[in-house]
Amino acid sequence: MARFRGVIMMGPQNNQNGPGWPACVGVEEAARIFGWPLYFFPVLMRAGHLKPLGKPMQNARKWFATCELERLGNDVAWLDKAIRIMEKHVHEANCKQRGKAPDECQAPLERSASDRS
Repeated sequence: MARFRGVIMMGPQNNQNGPGWPACVGVEEAARIFGWPLYFFPVLMRAGHLKPLGKPMQNARKWFATCELERLGNDVAWLDKAIRIMEKHVHEANCKQRGKAPDECQAPLERSASDRS
């Protein structure tokens, strides 16, 4: 066992991601694991695409299992859907900021047959 910011870490300590991560991490550490900005996580949790451990209250700190984050990070289909959710969120926010209804500035979010090949 080793310590990481005062948290006891279990399991292999030297993986390919550099220093080992604790078994449970917060949003800040999860963002570093995925290489994403912090604002992705509330959106993905609200969409039900990423679930924190336990049943935290809305304003409580969210915790994630590191092994689950690593599994999701290796799942291309999950990553693709997460990015599509974020693209849709940013697109809708931009439309709202421009004062347009979301249906007026629709961008295709579904893959066409030609995109899949």
